[in-house]
Amino acid sequence: MDYLDFNDDERVPPRPDRRAIIDRSNPLNEFDEINFRDRFRMYKQNVADIIILLEPRLSSHSLRGRPIPPSLQILITLRFLACGIFHLHGDLCGVSEPTVCKIVHKVCNAICKLKDDYIKFPDAATQAIYKVQFYEYGNFPGVIGCIDGCHIPIKRPSTPDAEEYRNRKNWFSINVQGVCTPTMQWKGVTHDSSIFQNSSLYAHLEGGQHSGIILGDSGYAQNNFLFTPYLHAVTTEQQRYNQAHIHTRGIVERMFGVWKSRFQCLRRTLRFEPRRCCIVIIAAAVLHNYIKQHGWPDPEMEDDSDLDIPIVEANKDRYGLACRDVFALQHFSQRQ
Repeated sequence: MDYLDFNDDERVPPRPDRRAIIDRSNPLNEFDEINFRDRFRMYKQNVADIIILLEPRLSSHSLRGRPIPPSLQILITLRFLACGIFHLHGDLCGVSEPTVCKIVHKVCNAICKLKDDYIKFPDAATQAIYKVQFYEYGNFPGVIGCIDGCHIPIKRPSTPDAEEYRNRKNWFSINVQGVCTPTMQWKGVTHDSSIFQNSSLYAHLEGGQHSGIILGDSGYAQNNFLFTPYLHAVTTEQQRYNQAHIHTRGIVERMFGVWKSRFQCLRRTLRFEPRRCCIVIIAAAVLHNYIKQHGWPDPEMEDDSDLDIPIVEANKDRYGLACRDVFALQHFSQRQ
């Protein structure tokens, strides 16, 4: 309530307008910086910038004729992404759990529309910069990106294809595949490794439209543009190759760790149908890139080894294996 006037006259006050904006505390004003950061995993100024970015893309959400302004919708969504629990948002902002669910879906949809602006593979000039940065970091030449995957827990889908989402640890998940840059930004994201093989990025790499290589683990097929480690490094150059490969590819593992530490909803079970889960996942990836581009500090990383799925070595053809042998001999035979 913004204003209350006391009058000596004993008159019955008028009934409040049912369409008035709900009186809710604004977390930006309610919490100090430390408590705010604990709840949102971002600084106040960071969240204020995100509100400026998204607010023009949202309309007020009507709750029984009473509007919830876009700024509060964004705060509700960021709080969900930060912790993954609906009822905390209701406690925080006085909004029911079903309404929070609708708002999260609405705001995440708006964020996903920014995907092409914030998640895109670099042009030739930027690729040249990435090669230098990756080499300076891990001494592996020609790298323009590193690929990895993680499993995001979801509830058992109610659709007929539910079993397709059951992973090797016997729980339901969406397998997210991502390519990252030297600065731990997403430059490509899919929700299945087989889809990566059918993606435009894969086609461009296979067709030679990108003059560089991608580093992946043994779960990916070794070929002439995606390089994996030796399972049994015998020669000196193979051992050096593996050392540089492991160190360089560690960037993408840290990217996933930072991403899930900031957006804790990705560690918890997403209780949406798969399509909506993918919207939440992509929205979190877009926000991650927005945050990295603005140089905001990373949250403390938390261990989620319990979510790891055992790697099954992908089939490798002889041509791909030969490409790796030639590469290792050419670039790692003279290293100390």
